[in-house]
Amino acid sequence: MLHAPSYETDHKDALAQDWAHLPIPKDRQLFDALAGLGDTVALLLDPQADADPVFEETLGPEVARSLGVVRKSGGASVAESDLAVTISYFGAAKGRWVERAFAPAEPTLPAFGTGTGNLYINDEVCFGNVPEAVWQYELGGYPVLKKWLGYRRSDGANGRPLSLAEARHFRSMVQRLAALLVLHDRLNAAYEQASADAFTAEELGLRT
Repeated sequence: MLHAPSYETDHKDALAQDWAHLPIPKDRQLFDALAGLGDTVALLLDPQADADPVFEETLGPEVARSLGVVRKSGGASVAESDLAVTISYFGAAKGRWVERAFAPAEPTLPAFGTGTGNLYINDEVCFGNVPEAVWQYELGGYPVLKKWLGYRRSDGANGRPLSLAEARHFRSMVQRLAALLVLHDRLNAAYEQASADAFTAEELGLRT
């Protein structure tokens, strides 16, 4: 529920003080449904968990496969030596996300908005089809993708490029954030339903 945009808006001040107020629904079926959504969100936020089943269900296989694909200028194959992060994403640096339209082979979903972009790590290599909403996604006030790349610039890593495993991990991050975006409508609806008939603090024995 903490990831429902409407909840974040309604409880902005409390969340800024790390004081979350969660409505606990009286309906057991709704409570179980909320717990199931929570499991899905937790899996997407766990970098060591296999989230492929969630991608399949939430995004659909074609959309999931089209997101965050590593590409090199001219269509050449990408080797590990090509994956040096030479563009700065650290701190105030803006990085290089280049806006473009979705290509015909890139199916989209309403949660992604109208445009996508290529996210460059150097002048030759990018992660293609990173929707703007994914690029701008924040957790805890931090832009997730920018923050991750900011700590991996090659001149701060003794010139070491990303490994192929790290590139796959970053692509998984793009897919995970995209899935969270798609879940927002379901999370908002669950929050609204839970709030409509929730236990009071008195009923829970938390206040006398």
